[in-house]
This record gives sequence, C-alpha cells and structure tokens, in this order.
Amino acid sequence: MDGEEFQKIYFSDYELDAHRRQLLKSDKPVALNAKAFDLLLFLTRNAGRAVSKDEILNSIWKDQFVEESNLAVQISAIRKALGDKTAEPRFLATIPGKGYQFVAEVSSIKDDTVEDIRDDTANVEPAAPNLRRRSVIIAAAGVVLLFFASFVVIRFFSVSPTIKSIAVLPFVNQTGQPEPEYLSDGLAESVIFLLSRLPNLRVMSRDSSFRFREASIDAKSVGREIGVDAILTGRIFQFADTVSIRTELVSTEDNSIIWGEQFTRKLSDVEKLQVDIAQSITRELKIKLTAPDEQFLKRNQTDDHEAYQLYLLGRYHLNRLTDDGFLKGRDNFRRAIEKDPDYALAYAGLADSYNMLCGWGAMAPNEGYPLAKGAALRALELDETLAEAHTSLGIVKLFYDADWVGAEKDLTHAIEINPNYSIAYQSQSLVFTLQGRFDEAKLSLERSRELDPRSMLNLVMTGTVFYFQRRPSQAIGLYRQAVEMDPNSGLAHWSLGNAYLLSNRDNEAIAEYQKAIPLSGDSPDEPASLAFAYAVGGNQDEARITLDGLKRRTSGSYVPPSLIASIYGALGEKDKAFDLLEQGFRERDSVLVYLKVDPMFDPLRSDPRFPVLQKRIGLFP
Repeated sequence: MDGEEFQKIYFSDYELDAHRRQLLKSDKPVALNAKAFDLLLFLTRNAGRAVSKDEILNSIWKDQFVEESNLAVQISAIRKALGDKTAEPRFLATIPGKGYQFVAEVSSIKDDTVEDIRDDTANVEPAAPNLRRRSVIIAAAGVVLLFFASFVVIRFFSVSPTIKSIAVLPFVNQTGQPEPEYLSDGLAESVIFLLSRLPNLRVMSRDSSFRFREASIDAKSVGREIGVDAILTGRIFQFADTVSIRTELVSTEDNSIIWGEQFTRKLSDVEKLQVDIAQSITRELKIKLTAPDEQFLKRNQTDDHEAYQLYLLGRYHLNRLTDDGFLKGRDNFRRAIEKDPDYALAYAGLADSYNMLCGWGAMAPNEGYPLAKGAALRALELDETLAEAHTSLGIVKLFYDADWVGAEKDLTHAIEINPNYSIAYQSQSLVFTLQGRFDEAKLSLERSRELDPRSMLNLVMTGTVFYFQRRPSQAIGLYRQAVEMDPNSGLAHWSLGNAYLLSNRDNEAIAEYQKAIPLSGDSPDEPASLAFAYAVGGNQDEARITLDGLKRRTSGSYVPPSLIASIYGALGEKDKAFDLLEQGFRERDSVLVYLKVDPMFDPLRSDPRFPVLQKRIGLFP
C-alpha cells in the first residue's frame, strides 16, 4: 500500500496519529519516544509483510550512522508501550533471519474514508467497536466532516508551534554505569551554552533546568513552574566506543512531542554531539542566524577528546558548590589546558574556579584573584566572544581591583554577547548594589530571575539589596522564601539572621546564625556575624569567645581581616578595627568592597578614618 497517505492508523484499541505524532489507547495518550514512534508508524504502514532490518534502518535512520542495537532498543520500547510479548506477539513479531512484521489487523483513515489492511495469514478479531462507530459517524455526516476536516487541515498546516523559550533538562544516563554522570550533565550544559547564544530564544539557566532530574517528567508541570514553551530532554546510551543521545523537544502546553531525533557519534567525537543537537533545534525552530551565530554554532571549542571530557568533569565538580568541588574543578581545567593549550572554555572554567575559591573564603584574594584574572584574559585572547570569560574578568575587577567602571563594562559586554547568561546579571547587580545603585541592581536581578526562576541564590541576592537599603521587612520575606526553598542552605539562614539583627530581633538573629554555622562548612562569615550580634546585643563574653575562635583560624586558613574588624567595631575597640581594615586594604580583602552599604560597618561610620578608607577604595560617600 502507499502507506504515506494514511494519517491515522487503528489497531485493537490503539490509534496512531501521524500528524499529531501521538499514540492513543482508548483515547488516552501512551508515552513513546520520537524514534520509537517513527518506527511504529513505519511498521503499521507496512502491516502484513516482513520488513528487513536494513530496510528499517535506511528508512528510520536515513543518512545516520547507527548500530543495529539501536533498532533493538526501539523495538523493545514499542513492545513495552503496547504491552506486547516477544514469545506471544499480538502486534509485533520477530521474523528470524529477516526482520520484523506488524501482525495485528490495521485500519487507516485517508481522505475521510476508512480502509482495512489485513494480514491474510493472521487469525485476528474484527476491527474494534470504537472503530466501527467512527466509520458510521463518518458515513452519516460526510459533508459536515469534510468541511470541518478541510478547516482543520488548513489550520494545522498554517500554524506551527511558536517556541520562544526553552529549558534543557539534565540528560538521563542510561549507560548502566554511574561514572558517565558528568558526561550526561556536561553535554546538557554544553547544549545550554550553545542555545543561549541564539537570537530570539530565551534559554533557562542550568540551575533552574537541572532541578528536574526525574527520568519521567511532565512537561506541562515544568512549563507552569519556570515559564517555558518547551523542554528538551535527552537519554544517553553507550555501545562499545559509540555514544548515542535520544532527544525530544516537548511542548509544555500539551506534552506533545514537537521534534525528536537520535544523534550518534564515536566516543572520540563526543564533543560534536552538542553541536549536532543545537543545529537541529535551530533548524526545527526556524531561527534566523547571523553569519557570526552560524560560525559560533559550527565551531568546536576543542578537537581534543580528552580535553573536552576533562572540561566537562571540571564543570561537574564546580557545580557542586563546595570547596572540594572548586579545587577538583580547578585541577581538571588545568589538565584540560595541558591537553589543549588553546582551549578557551577551559581557561574560563579555571577563572571561575579561582573566583569561587576566593569568594567562598577558601583561598586568599592575593593568591587566587590574580590567577583568575590571568585565566580570564587568556580565554578572551583565544575567544573574545565568551560571555563566561568577560563575567569572570568583571568579578575580579570588582572584588580585587576595585575597578568599578571596568567591572561594569565587562559585565555589560557579557550580557550583550549572551543575554541568556543569568550569572552575568547577578554579577552586574553586585556592581550596582555595592555603589548604592539599588534600583538598577533590582532590574538586573529581575532579569536573572526570568532566566533562573528556581534559583535560591536569586532570592537571597534580591533580599540583600533590600537589606543594604535598610529595608529589613522586605529582606526577611525574601530570605524566608529562600529558606523554604532550601532549608539546608547556610547562606539562606545566615542572610535571614542578618535581616533579623537589622530589625533589632537579636535572639532570632542568633538562632539563625547558629543554624547556618554547621551548614556552611569552614566559612568565616557566619561565626563573624554571630560574634557581631553578641557584641551589639551587649553580650561581650560570648562575642569575645567567638572572636577568639575566628582569630585561631587565621593560622591555618584565610579569614578576611575586615570581618574581625567589624567585631572590634561592635565591641567599641575602633583602633584595633581600623588597624585590621588597613591590613585588609593591603591584602586586597574583597569584603572591603561592601564598606559603603553593609550594616556590619555601621559602628565605624562616624569615625573620620572611615570615609577616607572608602575613598581609597573608590567608594565615595
């Protein structure tokens, strides 16, 4: 038969809709991945005859290199969806030495008529009753149906899904081995990196997208929660030295599959999979690209397979957000650069590692920030279009160089290059906040929240703008939301404690600090705030006990001098406080950039030495 003309195919109590790409059972959707759907459609259109494996591979995987095992995977998926058994097939039979045959009775709708295609050798039941009723309705109301069918066909072919926003979910590792988890996460993050550069497409950040890790996810729920038109899912399989990713673009309006494809590469070419996927989505969504955009999509960041895997492993560790993760990330980026000295993204990752080590207090600013700056500059020498490297450089200029103009320029340029890079907006908001430009900071964070609506950090940072504005009630509301989102976040509890202290709710502040300390590892910020709270509350004994503990830490790890200075300020010992602030100035203590706005420096603001120090840092009163 000329099966390509049949748009709806019926067998047993199933309906296969070729146009809507849906499999229904008794009018209820049956989950089926894109390639399995294509294969089932091909087999039902060829019902009653045995089709060879070569014929299937040439039809379903045309112009693609695939292993025969891929076909077996899809056959298994079809049987599982239909509840069929290999030994006693009701629908799909294996023909030894040949291929497969769809053995059930099939009926198809073509041009509002019903045709029966029967396997003459099969002993099967007549067409299902619901199909008979469908035929009677068609016969009784042919003219009316013809009118409406014409209208529907015109509507269907003239209107295609408009996808303006997308979330790339973490790819599912189906290799059966735990080790490639970094590969599945890393490839998904690489696709985000490429898609985020495309014009007229809003791409959710990694943090919001990667919260949806379930193997089976409801696209409509994701759409409601983070506000996207579609989600991209992927499943990774590995066969010997070959890696395959089965991808689907799913509408969040109705869970329908918009597009699906399987991509296969040799393990040695695995870095090219991200480009394959991004280019296919670009074609599917009919995104018009400029010449630089096309060049960016086609360009491989590295041709060294080992360097790419080390880069993915570095990002995997960096995203753990722990001191150990930052160190392991740094080491893997270094090894990637050893493999490929011209790998720009690896240098950008190395810059991020040093910035995080300094920002989280695991490395002294004088040690880490110059290394971060060098790595960022080298990344930009190799690829000036990397928003990540411009952002890293902006952070160094802000927290180490106190170069406010340069930091703002770099971060603004990063956003111009990649308007979907939420971290650049967060960093830009810090430049504005620390200069007292609070309204601009809120606008930057609003844009960041659009790209990363499930980010706890965005809530905290927005709350902190209100905190620095001396508007604690608004800050408390946002910090409480952050705690609800992540009760185990030391950052959220510490921030809430700060807002309580600003509201003169000392006991509640101390309680939050005490919760934050065991959740924050070796961070010195939380015990410093606890000591400060004791001091301003008049409990000098507890303040000095906590202060002594912080001072003992300085022999084995880095503690910003300005933190200890703030405690001495609250204790009324201003000379000691300013001696430590001078030490911090010499060491490029990054906490000093908060001098203009942070309430922990309030006990020192009336001293004439304070505005002098502000001006030296470039922060004018």
